[in-house]
Amino acid sequence: MHKEIPSRSFVRQRSTSKLQRLSKKYPLLCVGVPFFLAVVGGTFVLLPMQETKYEVRDRRSGSISTIKEHQVLKKTKPFNIQEEYFKMQTKGTWGEWEPIRVERAEKDEPVWDRQ
Repeated sequence: MHKEIPSRSFVRQRSTSKLQRLSKKYPLLCVGVPFFLAVVGGTFVLLPMQETKYEVRDRRSGSISTIKEHQVLKKTKPFNIQEEYFKMQTKGTWGEWEPIRVERAEKDEPVWDRQ
C-alpha cells in the first residue's frame, strides 16, 4: 500500500570550499597577504595627503626668498661670531670679571672635600 519514504538525516554535511582548505593549509594567505596589502595600500593613500600637508605649511610660513627680502629691507647683517668677539675685545670689558666661588650647602659639597 503505502511505500515508506526513507528518512534522510538533516545533519548538515560539511562542505569546505577551496578557499577554506587553502587557508587551513597556508595561513599566510588569510593573515599575511591582507596585512601586506593594507600596508602597501596605506602608503599610497597617505603619501599624497602628507605632501599636501607640507605644501600648505610652506605656503603659510613663507618661502626662504621672502625672508631674505625682508632682511634686505631691514638692512640687517647676519650674525657673525668673530665680529662679536672682536667687538667685545675693543670695548675693554673682556678681562674685568673674576671667578668667584658660590657658597653651597654642606650636602652639595664635593665628597673629596669632606672630612
